[in-house]
Amino acid sequence: MLTWVAPIIAFLATVILVPVVRRVAVRLGVMAQPGGRHTHGQPTPVWGGIALFVAVWVALGLGLRPWDESLRGVLIGSAILFALCLTDDALGLPVLPRLVGQILVALIAWVHGVQILGITSLAVWEGHLGYLHVGWLSAPLTVLWIVFMVNAVNWIDGLDGLAAGVIGIASVTLSVMGFSSGNLLVGTATAALAASCAGFLLYNFNPARIFMGDSGAMFLGYMVACLSVLGVFKSTALVAVVVPLLALGVPIYDTVSTMLGRLWRGQPVYYADRSHFHHRLLDRGLSVRQTVLVIYGLTAALCLVALGLWWW
Repeated sequence: MLTWVAPIIAFLATVILVPVVRRVAVRLGVMAQPGGRHTHGQPTPVWGGIALFVAVWVALGLGLRPWDESLRGVLIGSAILFALCLTDDALGLPVLPRLVGQILVALIAWVHGVQILGITSLAVWEGHLGYLHVGWLSAPLTVLWIVFMVNAVNWIDGLDGLAAGVIGIASVTLSVMGFSSGNLLVGTATAALAASCAGFLLYNFNPARIFMGDSGAMFLGYMVACLSVLGVFKSTALVAVVVPLLALGVPIYDTVSTMLGRLWRGQPVYYADRSHFHHRLLDRGLSVRQTVLVIYGLTAALCLVALGLWWW
């Protein structure tokens, strides 16, 4: 297992692949048009997710050998989700088939061992915190977490560099926690994810020359969701529940607050509007870059708190 190789390959592969994918997307006319809720001013190619997907899995294929059953499940699930999202980027799909596909890939991950098996209880028994096994609730809880994060990351992908930066910062945090706990698989995989996000930001930070599209945002959401289950969620420490919620706090807050706001207004939760956290910051007068940097700062602060709790 060459843990140091994976992030290097992921970064270099992303940097090399993005211009290639961009040219193909432009030639095929797979472009995001300006206007409406979008902040960009000119048509922009949206298949950057192809570079992220290929770069991460090539890096893991070369840096993690042999693979365990859970990582194979994550690969299968992410490949199916990736194909679904590429279709959506090109043609546009209704909400229901997208949701069904997300549930399917979450179940695939669960079958292959990506499972929330229990949570730490605050109740103390013989001087130790209790650990509550969730039993048959393992599948629905795991599926709910994965589907939630897939959509949470997709929803924050509304400004140049936002999703890649937030998930890159969170992935560094999860990687540190993975390595510090001896979980080389999670540490290496999240390091590769962070490196790929860094490479993508060279082209995606404002003004973006390419967008990751649903194929990239949902792929990132799926990966951090599965890897957090394989990492800190596997620990019996109390902070195992809190840490991933803090590291991924911004997309979690954005999704929950947006859904509650839409329900309050009598709208479907999937209704497209300008109620997301980044839209609210823009409406307060911040520029796109300022908004993105503010959210980067919030994410970094939450991740530092998470690391502090992890090592405390």
